[in-house]
Amino acid sequence: MKLDDTIEAVANAIGASASRLPIVESSYLLGLIYTSILPDATRTTNGVFYTPPSLTNRLLELADRAGVDWSKAKVLDPACGGGAFLAPICLKMLHSIKKRRAKFIVQHIQQHLHGWDIDPFAGWLSQVFVEIVLKDVLVESSQAFHSVVKICNSLEKLNTSEGSFDLVIGNPPYGKLKLTDQIRQSFGDSLYGHANLYGIFTHLALKLCKPNAVVAYLTPTSFLSGEYFKKLRAYIRLNATPVEMDFVLLRKGVFDDVLQETMLTVYVKTPNLQGIIVNEIETQQHKKTFIHKIGEYTLPNEQTAPWILPRSLEQADIVNAMKMHRYRLTDWGYGISTGPLVWNRHKLQLTLKPGKKIYPIIWAESISFKGEFKWKSEKVNHKPYFRFEDGDEWLVTKKPCILLQRTTAKEQNKRLIAAEMPLRLVRDGVVVENHLNIISAKGIQPKVPSNTLSVFLNSEVVNRAFSSLSGSVAVSAYELESLPLPHPSLLKILTGLISSKASIMKIEKTCEAIYKNIK
Repeated sequence: MKLDDTIEAVANAIGASASRLPIVESSYLLGLIYTSILPDATRTTNGVFYTPPSLTNRLLELADRAGVDWSKAKVLDPACGGGAFLAPICLKMLHSIKKRRAKFIVQHIQQHLHGWDIDPFAGWLSQVFVEIVLKDVLVESSQAFHSVVKICNSLEKLNTSEGSFDLVIGNPPYGKLKLTDQIRQSFGDSLYGHANLYGIFTHLALKLCKPNAVVAYLTPTSFLSGEYFKKLRAYIRLNATPVEMDFVLLRKGVFDDVLQETMLTVYVKTPNLQGIIVNEIETQQHKKTFIHKIGEYTLPNEQTAPWILPRSLEQADIVNAMKMHRYRLTDWGYGISTGPLVWNRHKLQLTLKPGKKIYPIIWAESISFKGEFKWKSEKVNHKPYFRFEDGDEWLVTKKPCILLQRTTAKEQNKRLIAAEMPLRLVRDGVVVENHLNIISAKGIQPKVPSNTLSVFLNSEVVNRAFSSLSGSVAVSAYELESLPLPHPSLLKILTGLISSKASIMKIEKTCEAIYKNIK
């Protein structure tokens, strides 16, 4: 079928432009063009996001530092996409054996370089770029070059390829996955609750590696602290050692349409408790990349516990302070739950007017950015009242509590936005929506007064601490419960300042001194 003249002209122009670029950049840009024309549902379902050249090069550098020998290593990218890693790895292999005969080089590449992908076109694109890298060698050898890319579901390859590779590398897909019985059985050791593709691909990589081999992945950071990843953290600790991590400082301009916090991680398949080198990588498309070493850190003894690591140079001091604290909210006498009302499941019970057996609804918008409570329901579909029906007792809150927003942008300086629920409202009962966390005393007398706790959670220093713990937009109860806190007796001075209506500046300075244990 002949292409339309306009389409053919555009294709020729794109091809001509790509041919003038280095292979890594051209493969990335062609991959972007391809993903931009995919239906949104397809891109989201398959977690398709191509890797910028700056991050590809850096991940290869980290693999170098972890001891990968490109002249001998058998390498796999299990989600090879458009060749972001296969083509530059082929270049590295070619350079490491360039003094060998062309026939040997072709055979070596075919035996040592492997890519898997579920998308036939993306796999074809990967193969094309590998062949471009090898074009001179292929001409000289005059022999057929069979595809190094296999079109398959990588998650179904575990039984036939376990323990086969010296390096598994790539940018695995991410997004929630509905588990089949086969996947649940194969990856059950690292699964808890909702499954995410990149977590399963991390498990897959460790299984596919030989002992002492290397895994080098670009992933979101949510596995560091999220509850759904606690079994994955334990699985990694039992089977491998993370040796170096780069946190990507900027996401806008790095991944198109991606706002998740991302990181580069290199593991060696030898479990031990050595320190992890943590860096900050500052990069934007087509601009110079800067690497800032933050320091060396150790992981907690509890294998499922969150990995508290600084995401940036600015967080290093707060992480050092967090390491000193042994208390959590439960030690202070508080428990955390999620607001029970999922409004669209109870649409017919939302109403505009008060009355008998009708309770006020507390929406997330009632908690201001400054940590102040003002009851309101101004957003679309947000009505002020809930009509109670038999069996709805579990939806009603009648206990004094602190409300804390469950969703805040990772880019916000303030991630914890909390306010005390006014007693006049809670005394008669309210219904709290599920975009709020409810923090309430477990006993009669918690060790820190609720108004003091609310002020402390809203402080700049505690927000910085939480930002170094949480890598997603959700402020989960699990991560709040994991937040290291100082001895509750240290909060007495803050309670006094609040009672005397001290200035915000004085309160902030005191909170910082308490958290950082400044004498």
